[in-house]
Amino acid sequence: MEWFILFVGVIIVAAALLETIWTTLWVGGGAGPITRAASNLVWLLLKAFRNHRLMVVAGPLVLTITTMSWLLLLWLGWFLIFWSAPTSLVASSSQAVADVSDRIYFVGYTLFTLGNGEFSPNGNGWQIATALASGAGLFTATLAITYLISVISAAVSARAFAAEVWGLGDTPAEVVAAGWDGRNYSGLALPLQSVASQLTKLSQQYLAYPVLQYFHSGEAAKSPIASLARLDQIVMIAAHGVPRGLRAPAVILNSVRSALTNVLQSLPQKFVQPADDPLPVPSLGSILQRGYPAVSEEEFADGVRSKQDRRRRLRGLLNAHGWGDHGI
Repeated sequence: MEWFILFVGVIIVAAALLETIWTTLWVGGGAGPITRAASNLVWLLLKAFRNHRLMVVAGPLVLTITTMSWLLLLWLGWFLIFWSAPTSLVASSSQAVADVSDRIYFVGYTLFTLGNGEFSPNGNGWQIATALASGAGLFTATLAITYLISVISAAVSARAFAAEVWGLGDTPAEVVAAGWDGRNYSGLALPLQSVASQLTKLSQQYLAYPVLQYFHSGEAAKSPIASLARLDQIVMIAAHGVPRGLRAPAVILNSVRSALTNVLQSLPQKFVQPADDPLPVPSLGSILQRGYPAVSEEEFADGVRSKQDRRRRLRGLLNAHGWGDHGI
């Protein structure tokens, strides 16, 4: 018995299971260290090309590498465990001791199938080890498949959120202008309430599925990241660009602002490092052109300056995803 090889194998199996559980079942715990390191490396390599169409593959690639790494680590660990004892596996027909390729084969079909009987564990202890390996493989594969489906569903929801935000109007000012009903801007209440609900869901999805942050869109209008900045511009105009008595209900505006903050808090700090300058002050052009009520440019700029911290973080988020000001 090679005790050191056995020890290494047990450690690798434990690391693979811990990594899987950490990433898939620990809501709010972020990704495991191996998953996080692999994800960051893929993202940095693809982002270096500064090509949005190339960065689109980051999410699927990270997701594939993540789940495959769990299974491959498990395979390696159990191979080392069965390799640690020369007579742990024998051929069922000839009772010949299994070689390296035979052990790799045996561990693979034990982890991912019920086995085919070509090789047998030699002794009660190795029979128990085989059962444990089969259970670990089933457990990990089930979590990996469930995780894949959940992340893809969350990515679709994030794109739906982006589509709704960008579908409100061509510019933030046009969105607010569309809420004018002849007396006030209460027409904004319903769309903002709907968006706030989706934002709350999005923040929880980023916490539950850290890999979701790497799903990049080739167009700003389909990007949930760019949509966060666009939504903040809309809220800035709705909350500070129109006269106080004519604004949408304060409870709804506060709900959207709170949801935006929650999303920023759910993302890793490396993505939301505050930029040196905040988002640019949005234009009131569409409102003024239509003759709808609006505050002066000076008063509006003063109101926007009161929210600089969040707006610097949003600009930092845009920069981290390569959008710059094109994302708003």
